[in-house]
Amino acid sequence: MPAVTISCPKCQAELKLPDRKLLGRKGKCPKCEHRFVLTEPEEVELQLAEPEPPVLPTSGDEPPMVGTSAKWVPDSQPEPQFPVFPSANDLAPGFPAASFPTPPDAVTGFPVPDVLPAATPGFDFNTESVAPVPRPATGRKSSSRRRGQRTSDPGIPQVPDAAEQDTATVSGDAPMSGDATTAGRGGRRQRKRRRSGSGAMIGMGAAVLFVVGAGWLWWNQNQQRQREAEEAAIAAAPKVNEAWQAEKKEMEESNVSVQDLSPTHGQEIPLNYIAFTPHMILHLRPSEIWTADRRSREFLATLGDLGQWLEQKIRDVTRFEPQEIEELTFALNFGPRTAPPDVAAVVRLRAAQTTSDLQLNRFQGRVRPDLNVQIYESDAYSYMLLDPKTFAVAPVTMSDMLASARDYAPPPPVELEVLVKESDRQRQLTLMFDVTNIDTHREYIFRDEMQHFADEFVLWFGKDIRTISWSMHLGDELYLETLLHPGSESSPLKVQRYIQDRLNKLPEQLQAPLRLMQPATEGYRAMIGRFPAMMRAVGLGTSVNVGPAYVRLVTLLPDKAAANLAAASLYTWNQSVVTDFTQAAPAVAAKNSNLPDKVSERLKKVIIVDFRRTPLQEAFAYIAEEIKTPININGDALKLAGMTQNMPQTYNLGEVSAIKTIDTILSNPDYRGILVVVVDEASKSIIVTTRAVAEQSGLTIYDTSTP
Repeated sequence: MPAVTISCPKCQAELKLPDRKLLGRKGKCPKCEHRFVLTEPEEVELQLAEPEPPVLPTSGDEPPMVGTSAKWVPDSQPEPQFPVFPSANDLAPGFPAASFPTPPDAVTGFPVPDVLPAATPGFDFNTESVAPVPRPATGRKSSSRRRGQRTSDPGIPQVPDAAEQDTATVSGDAPMSGDATTAGRGGRRQRKRRRSGSGAMIGMGAAVLFVVGAGWLWWNQNQQRQREAEEAAIAAAPKVNEAWQAEKKEMEESNVSVQDLSPTHGQEIPLNYIAFTPHMILHLRPSEIWTADRRSREFLATLGDLGQWLEQKIRDVTRFEPQEIEELTFALNFGPRTAPPDVAAVVRLRAAQTTSDLQLNRFQGRVRPDLNVQIYESDAYSYMLLDPKTFAVAPVTMSDMLASARDYAPPPPVELEVLVKESDRQRQLTLMFDVTNIDTHREYIFRDEMQHFADEFVLWFGKDIRTISWSMHLGDELYLETLLHPGSESSPLKVQRYIQDRLNKLPEQLQAPLRLMQPATEGYRAMIGRFPAMMRAVGLGTSVNVGPAYVRLVTLLPDKAAANLAAASLYTWNQSVVTDFTQAAPAVAAKNSNLPDKVSERLKKVIIVDFRRTPLQEAFAYIAEEIKTPININGDALKLAGMTQNMPQTYNLGEVSAIKTIDTILSNPDYRGILVVVVDEASKSIIVTTRAVAEQSGLTIYDTSTP
């Protein structure tokens, strides 16, 4: 049904009725709240009012028209010319309708919008210039053009009146017809679009906030879980034993520093050109051992038959004298248990040799028909010449393997390779072997009368030690180094504790078998009798250090001690071969003891002191053994002062009193005034502690500076 617009009789406000069926009912003005009966409005004839058409400027010199409203200033482009239509003012009053020609857009082709902007050039849109023109009622559309509404003109845009913006609803809203209905629907659509757009924006914003909030919550919970996991891992992680870490660091530093005592610093022993996998390696520098030097001659003389056998073996294998050889490497390969080992060697001479002299005078063998290598085959050995000063030796049955070794030599076993990397080719003598091979092939290594010694040798090292490297170098001092590589079921620390205990007990273990020996001469008897004491001196002068995969034992002895130790060892070895160890040991008469009763008197006893990086506890153990008085070290007191019982002691004092030795140890600049001794005459013992603990316990500190 068409909508009807009526006016309030009191405030003249317009009321829009969506349906004519509402006429005759009572309504209320939404503006002044006046109640009145809704009646159909009177038909009013509207008159069209049209302003004079604007006069467009014809040239650029004439200024544009100036009005009171905002106006658009044209640019330099020519404006389209529209035909002039008759104005609505030219119509006679009361004319029911005006007939207009075709709109300009249909004539010129330029589109003309229904509603132009407020500022159109040449037009004044002031609402006061538009006068209502009465027109007869034309049905439904007449009610929508009452009270000042203007008819649509194709050339003139319409400006809505302020009164038309006021709307009233009676008994609910309903869609309107005509221009007002179209305008209302457009407004409602725009409001719906704005509401729907606002709702979409709000929904999107809420979704974004939800996603951001959920992400932040997940990240926060994840961080919390990570922190809890880290705290749990820290709590579950084993606590670090700081004392053990400090001790391990000290052992590493000790192992590095003890290597500075070595008189040589050469590269590892090369194993090139050896025809087979070496199971035992003997590396020599014969020209330095067999010299005219007094120390060397004395040392070789003390070796006796062993030195003579080694010298003859060098001549048989190399065809050169020991003095002519600068470097010699023997290698043994143990095959089946019932077969003797194979022997190979690599010889490096001091002087170059001619090929003819080597073939005719030295090797005395035929040339092997091989263009790649130069091999001479004799009766027992094959010799491969590498250069005028170097050649390799192998059994004649291994000529093919010897030729292959020129380019690639088989590596040593893994257990032995660890010690080869720690070897020094500048040492005068180095021996490396596997204990299990010694045990398996003892009948080819030791003579029949020495099989018992082989058993004791293997048992002494035990099951924890797999491979051994022993080297020596005779100079101003005798330098001995022993490397012990543990087996797969042991560790370097376990081997260190084991070998330290074996060294401490070795002098006492030698006492019993030495009593069964019957040396032929008094000199032999004296040297063999002193052998346990020499071994104790060796034990005290030996520094036991732990490496990454081995235990390093370093011993330094004076020049004279080297010859005496070698002689005593050789005499004891030779005598052990002819001694029956199954008989009972002879009784030893007890000697009268001249031990003083007071500890202070015992400290005046003269002892021989030659400490070479000897641990503190071992140094005091040696002093206690010499003066027959127990010396106890307070380990807890030392820990409180930041000291350990493994602090190395290096003193070569010679023959001095025990009290002088103790005073020298306590005068060390690292702990002078901190470490003290307490003499307990009641218990006949000595306590080594710190000054703070002694004063706190009320103990009397013994003055070691007194002679």
